[in-house]
Amino acid sequence: MDARKAERIWELIEKFAGYGFNRSHAACYAFVAYQTAYLKANYPVQFMAALLTSEMDRTEKIVQHMDECRAMGLEVAPPDVNASEARFTVAEAAIRFGLAAVKNVGASAIESIVRNRGQHGPFTSLGDFCGRADLRLINRRVIESLIKAGAFDTLGATRAALLTSLDQAMEAGQRKQRDREEGQASLFDVPGAADPALPAAAEREAAAPEWPTEQRLAYEKEVLGFYLSGHPLERYRETARNLGTTGAAEVASRPVASRVALLGQISALRERATKSGNRMAFATLDVADGGVSLTVFPEALKTCGAALRAPGPVIVKGRIDETEKGRVVLVEEIAPLETALRAAGAGARGRAGLGTAPADGGELENGGELENGGERHAHACRLRLRPEASAVEPLLAAVRQVCREHPGGTPLFLHVLLPEHEVVVKAAGCPIEPGPELMEKLEGLLGPDSVTVEYAGRA
Repeated sequence: MDARKAERIWELIEKFAGYGFNRSHAACYAFVAYQTAYLKANYPVQFMAALLTSEMDRTEKIVQHMDECRAMGLEVAPPDVNASEARFTVAEAAIRFGLAAVKNVGASAIESIVRNRGQHGPFTSLGDFCGRADLRLINRRVIESLIKAGAFDTLGATRAALLTSLDQAMEAGQRKQRDREEGQASLFDVPGAADPALPAAAEREAAAPEWPTEQRLAYEKEVLGFYLSGHPLERYRETARNLGTTGAAEVASRPVASRVALLGQISALRERATKSGNRMAFATLDVADGGVSLTVFPEALKTCGAALRAPGPVIVKGRIDETEKGRVVLVEEIAPLETALRAAGAGARGRAGLGTAPADGGELENGGELENGGERHAHACRLRLRPEASAVEPLLAAVRQVCREHPGGTPLFLHVLLPEHEVVVKAAGCPIEPGPELMEKLEGLLGPDSVTVEYAGRA
């Protein structure tokens, strides 16, 4: 080809590239977007199950998609050794959690579980599972992870009981499989016959109480990377909303250098020395919709190190930054939630559903100080009770127990709202510390708008 013809062809190609590729590309993307929107609108369960499966190795995406499922009113059923496949699947109107999303559970173990239940029917107990599953592929770590994830919950025993009896169940299962391989089948290998090798394990499986909620959720996070059956911050969701805090999704979408306030719990804390010998820290803040990476430089660590290391919910304030590993928040302040609410004053408590604004004071400014420079302090907590004759005694007993768990210096008054008049009684010998946990427990017992904390200024 001569040079002139080659140049002419190049000119045509160059001109076409100015409009041909990008418009074709845009049209294709528009078509894919239309198809995706159609599927999500008309087949939401199937669409979200496929989306969750496509992101199984990205915990933060799983958390976002699970939140979206809840917002769409879709149920995500927990993992189940008798129902789950490797991937997220559709179970009637719900999404069934995929076993491959459980940490430490490999493809060969999942294949063995699914094949066994397909051939021999559902597992009836942990002992039955250990007696039938191929324990060369499914080791203790796999079963422990499945227990912590809740995959055995439908078998009837508590997770704590299952983990307590696991070693005995595995020993009996290995013994049974070894005998089967050696041709030493017994009467108890007949379907429906009880296996006497597991009585002690079965008794322990049935008797042990469940873990406390905090421990159960911590184990879920350990093996799933997130909380599935609940969230430690669930009771603070309304508080977070009314205090104007943000979540992980907003940290990811807001512009760099934006200031944010977050409500969460510190996890995965790591401290190290800088080249100059000062200490700095890196941490993950677990928030309601995922996790946020925190960086705490030496100056900030000096002032908020104690709050960073303390248990319980905290308020974190800082600026969004972009790093090679993704978005982080450069921490400026950290305070325990209770301390932050005290600093914000009763007005914030009222907006957060934790009490009402004081009757004898103005709006708070300047981080918790009165306009006249005084300091706010609680001088009374008032509970309003509309009694039903049959429920007064147990209700008062429950209130008394909750208040005794939070002793302090604020007097407690009970307002009994009778049909014709109101009776006010001071709870003698029961002063309290009106923190957010106590306020939410009391409102849980007495109902919304039943708890008032009154504040006064002190010169």
